[in-house]
Amino acid sequence: MTHHGTRAIWLAMGLAFLGNAGAMAAAGGVVTLGQNLSLGQRQQMLNYFGTSSSAVTILLVNNTEEHQLLDGIAPAREIGTRSISSAYVVPESSGYGIRVATHNITWVTPAMYANALATAGLKNAKVVAAAPFGVSGTAALAGILLAYQKAVGVHLSSQQTRTAAQEMVVTGNLGDAIHNKQQATQLVLLVKQEVVRQHLKTPQQIRPVVIQISNQLNLHLTSQQITEVTNLMVRIGALSLSYQSFSRQLSGIEREIRSGQSIWTQIVVWLEALWHQIMGFIHVSWIDLHHIFA
Repeated sequence: MTHHGTRAIWLAMGLAFLGNAGAMAAAGGVVTLGQNLSLGQRQQMLNYFGTSSSAVTILLVNNTEEHQLLDGIAPAREIGTRSISSAYVVPESSGYGIRVATHNITWVTPAMYANALATAGLKNAKVVAAAPFGVSGTAALAGILLAYQKAVGVHLSSQQTRTAAQEMVVTGNLGDAIHNKQQATQLVLLVKQEVVRQHLKTPQQIRPVVIQISNQLNLHLTSQQITEVTNLMVRIGALSLSYQSFSRQLSGIEREIRSGQSIWTQIVVWLEALWHQIMGFIHVSWIDLHHIFA
């Protein structure tokens, strides 16, 4: 058996075990591939996802679609001029929540994706964002959103999707500034929880919550950083998200961020160590979101 064939089998076994809901090649999945990938790279992504062109619906994502989502939110250099990132989305049954894995994504964490995807309106889905080589992952959000809409047969409004993109970028920038994306994600999540739960809408209502929670997390944010998070939350408040639905999707991220390493992460670390011994380097990150507001 070839190196790539063995690798695909191990990855498929690992993803199926982690998801505990069947293999990633489950019926109904949608794969989005960056239009600028070569034919070989496209096949590489399908191999990584453990599926084939005959088993899933495949969509090509172009750079124009990435710019439509991210222009005015992310720097042009991050969006780039080529579409490289790929995504695999599998709809799951009610109560599953949002589970995210990444491969060769260097800037956006699984928790950042999951948090933003809940804001965009995703429900009960297994998501993998990947690339054949290291990319920031910012533009991958466009492919994930397109794949989900195709897989489920729904339309997500541009207000939802662009707010989700802003959330991802604000979280990442704040994480870079404080040198801790985990804490930045926790801050955004906890503030968003209060905004949705209390139906907060205005900067005057939201800014004190940002300050209170940042103090609780012992984060010393600048006035500008507080303003950026507040402005993001004003946009999230305007979405009128359902607290009950929202909380079911983001089930467990708060506890896992606080603990630093979830059981899913521990399993992935074990799989990574095993893969190191067998074949060489592989980078996979996974976060399972379970019972956040219990």
